[in-house]
Parts: sequence; structure tokens; C-alpha cells
Amino acid sequence: MTLVAAVMIGLATFTAFAQAPNTTSLDRPLRVFIDCRGPGCDQAFFRTELAWIDHVRDQMDADVHVLVTAQGTGGGGTEYTLRFIGQSGWQGQEDTFTRATEAGGTDDDRRRALVQAFGLGLARFAAVTPVGLQLRIASPAAITAPLQTVAKADGWNFWVFRTNLNLNLNGEQSNSSRSFNVNQSATRTTAEWKVNFNAGVNRSTNAYELSSGNFVTTRRGWNVNGLTVKSLNDHWSVALKGGASRSTFLNQKLAARFAPGVEFNVFPYAQSTSRTLILQWTVGPNRFVYDEPTIYGKLDESRWEQTALAQLNLRQPFGTVGLATEIASYLDHPDHYRFVFNADTEFRVSRGLTLRLDGNYQVLHDQLYLRRGTSTDEEIIARQRQLQTSYRYLVSIGLTYRFGSINNNVVNPRFGGGPGGGFPF
Repeated sequence: MTLVAAVMIGLATFTAFAQAPNTTSLDRPLRVFIDCRGPGCDQAFFRTELAWIDHVRDQMDADVHVLVTAQGTGGGGTEYTLRFIGQSGWQGQEDTFTRATEAGGTDDDRRRALVQAFGLGLARFAAVTPVGLQLRIASPAAITAPLQTVAKADGWNFWVFRTNLNLNLNGEQSNSSRSFNVNQSATRTTAEWKVNFNAGVNRSTNAYELSSGNFVTTRRGWNVNGLTVKSLNDHWSVALKGGASRSTFLNQKLAARFAPGVEFNVFPYAQSTSRTLILQWTVGPNRFVYDEPTIYGKLDESRWEQTALAQLNLRQPFGTVGLATEIASYLDHPDHYRFVFNADTEFRVSRGLTLRLDGNYQVLHDQLYLRRGTSTDEEIIARQRQLQTSYRYLVSIGLTYRFGSINNNVVNPRFGGGPGGGFPF
């Protein structure tokens, strides 16, 4: 057990017992299921650093189910919410607290912050196991209680800027491709306001050697977007969205939109790491200018559009649920509309059995931008331009069943070390 582990275990034990007295006593190590996904969730590291508990591979075998959810902070970092859900002798007992990491933090910073938090939360449970007699408090050299930074004390006034530049090259003897994109964003997030601006430029080129000769396709585009959100209370917020873009793939020399909107969250926003049910509506004018005449004979046009969105997100002990439905239509032509349904779910059906269902289905009757005329076979194969379609779909269904030993303690990094271990070639 490391010194850091001893510090965090000892500090938590005293206060935790005062909150929820427990008479459970175990003659074995505490069994813990760490349900953590995303940045910093390094299960091999957790098993190495938290060697004083038994890591089990199924939540049904655990004394404590640790459920970790995460969301981005205004400064570009990550805030983790940790729920320590008691099972077996601790049924009905639960502790919840948060940890935040900075935007510039590495994966190692994130996983160490999580290990420190795990130790604090598990201390009161582990205290009644054989390892409890070995837990010690190791006081830090100095204890301070820093106050959260306020805007007037921040030289950047909570503004965060990010620049991203990518260049990709690949090919073989008969074909090659290259792509370039650059993006710039500026964000400011406080409890009352959220402001986001971003802009990007992209270009991609693909070259093929065909029996009829060389064939080259090029896509170009740019975009500028802005969002300003005002928090009204625990459930309501209003926003102003705007943006402009250019896409040769979509035959759009210019596509601009301006749309105010309103959003209602059935659950308080403070619970957003574990559950949200959002209802959102926006409406505003669009302006389109096309590279070539469209199937409707237009080179430019203006349309008013409204969009309604309903989105449910749950991160609970039984699994995750992500469902979203979007309906958009033009006010002057309701028959020109778009319907989108997204599903991203994973359920624990029983011990060891997990069901995963992901999907996307779109009904498209708003392709105003389609070029007049037919596409060549080469353009179709190379996806050089958007083709007419009334629908799109993507479905993925999977079942996972694990059985055998309940323990998951050993780390062996040789030849890659299994899932999540080693270094890729």
C-alpha cells in the first residue's frame, strides 16, 4: 500500500463512519466493482494501486459498486462524480462526491486523481475487513482550504482558447489520400453563462489510378459557429445560436443560420452527470448560396427553419442509456423536413451478461442543396458529392457474456497485457 493510499484511506474513515454506522464485518478483502469509462479510467492501474481490495469483474459480486461519471468543465478539464453504492451488508448506503482535473492534465494525472478518490470513498467499507487494522493516517506537510477562483481573480476571465491542426497522409501504389484541417475555439463557462465560438477549415484530396486514367477528387470546406447560453434556473435556459459554413460536398457555397432557442431539463442540471432529460426548441432564418443549380433550380434561397430536440441520458448502476430524437422542418414548406433518432445503450441483463444496442436512423426530405443532373460512376464510388436519399440507418447490436473467476486483481503487461494494457504496435 502506497503512502498516498494510506493518507486518503485514513482521512476518510473517521468522517464516513459518523455518517452511516455499519455493523458488517468481513473476514476477507473488500470486493469492489469499479464502473469507470472514459479518460483516466485505467483498470490495470487501479488494480495495481488499490491492491488492498479485491477487484471483481461483475457488479453482482461486489460489496461496493463504484459508479464514475464525467463531464467537461469550462476550463477544458474533467469533473468526475463518484457514487459508492453499498451492496450485500451495506445495502441502501451510498456516498457521492466529485473530483476535478485541469485541462492540461495528462492521463496519469487523471487516473491518480481517481485512485485518490477511490481510496477516500472505500475507506469506511474497508475498515471492517482484515486490512482495516493496517490503515494509517499520514498527514500532509500543510493543510489548506483554497477558495474557488472567481472571475475577477482570473486574468483570462474564464476564457479558454484551443487550436487544433491536423495533417494526414496515406497511400499505396495505385491510390493516395491527404487531408488537412485546422480548428480554433474560444469558450467561456460560468454558472450563469456559457459562450462558445469555433471556426475551422478543411481540405481533402484522393487520387486513384484507374484503367481509364487517373481520377482525383477534392473536398473543401470551412465553418464558423457561435453559441451563447444564459442559465435561468435549475431547469431552464435560453440560447442564441448562429453559424456559417461552406461545403463542396453539399454544393453549398454558403449556408448561414441564426436561431434563438429555449431548453428545459426535467431533472436539475446539477444531476447532469447521472441523468438528463432535455427538451429543446430553436427557430430562425437560413440563407443558402449554391455552387451549382439545385434539383429545384435554385442558386440561392432563404428559409426559416425550426428544430425540436428531445434527449435522454442515464448513467446508472444497471448501465447507460442515450436516446435522442430530433425533428427539423422549414416553416414555409413543412414537407421539407428531417427526422433523426439516435440510440446508444448498454444494459447489464444478469450476472456476466451485457446487452449493447447502438443505432441511428434518419428520414431525409430536406436535401435542398442537391446538384441538378446525374453523378458519374467515379463520383459515386469516391463519394465526391452528396447523393439523393430519403433515409439513412446504422444499427449495431451486441451481447457479451463473461463467466469464471469473480476476481480481477492480477496485472500482467507481457506481450500487451490484454485489454487496455501494453503499447500498440
